[in-house]
Amino acid sequence: MASHPVTSTVIRAHVTSRKCMLCQGSLRYFNSSPSATTQIAPESPKFIEIPRLVQPHARPQPYIKGVLPVPRQVFPRGSKDKTTADYLAAVTPEPTSKKNLDSTDTSAAGYIEWKARLAATRRKNLREGLVELQYRKQKIDRHVAARSAFRRAEHERLVHQPEREDERLTNPSVTQEMTPGHVGRLLDPNRKARVARKRANVEAKEEGRWEERRNALHSLYMNARDFIVTEAELNKKVDEAFDDEFFQNGASIWDKYSQHAPETIQHMLNEANKTGNRAISYNQGYAGIDRQRVQRIAEELTGGKM
Repeated sequence: MASHPVTSTVIRAHVTSRKCMLCQGSLRYFNSSPSATTQIAPESPKFIEIPRLVQPHARPQPYIKGVLPVPRQVFPRGSKDKTTADYLAAVTPEPTSKKNLDSTDTSAAGYIEWKARLAATRRKNLREGLVELQYRKQKIDRHVAARSAFRRAEHERLVHQPEREDERLTNPSVTQEMTPGHVGRLLDPNRKARVARKRANVEAKEEGRWEERRNALHSLYMNARDFIVTEAELNKKVDEAFDDEFFQNGASIWDKYSQHAPETIQHMLNEANKTGNRAISYNQGYAGIDRQRVQRIAEELTGGKM
């Protein structure tokens, strides 16, 4: 069949344009830069050629969620052998009695047989598991012992090996100052002063700690006069704190012990605005501060809380 003139013209034009594109791509540029970089934009990270590593990148280890529990030590040190016939018979006893399946119905008999097969499988798995675990433990212990003996023998060999021939021949030309065995102890001219200063610091800290403990004991002694030590004193304090006549009018416990009551919002606002029933105390000046200072000086002079 003869080809259509329009179709053949279009095909020839497409082939000719494709050849021209291939010829343009294979042109050689007369410059120092390679031809590959001319096709890469300057903002690309591949614009500057960097040599690749021959060794591939190490694959990161996959993250495993969860934590495995610590395996139980089946054969602790000093325990008896758990693979003997007596121990296995005591751990996995056989059933003492067998049920008569003839008198029961078919469904119950099948269920009983299934339970019996499960029990027999559990006994078999426990016996085989104990034997396999002991074999594995003995194998690991032999491997660890052999490796430890090899390392110990290698250490002894390296320690007691003779001097190398090159060291024997070059030792006469090595001076004593260059040998590591004649370095000696480093000089420390300020050692005595530093040790004395550290000893003084330790003594000062111990003295401060003892002073704090003595003040705590004195404070405990001074406050011991108010301690409740008998049951009669406890009953008296409870009766005073929970007096029925005082709480008959709806009074609160903080009304009776107002000096120990927590601060309310109104009290904090009064202190901020310097108003309320304690407005006079806000204008006393430094009398309260001077009283605290005099009390602290007296405590320092007497050596205890007042």
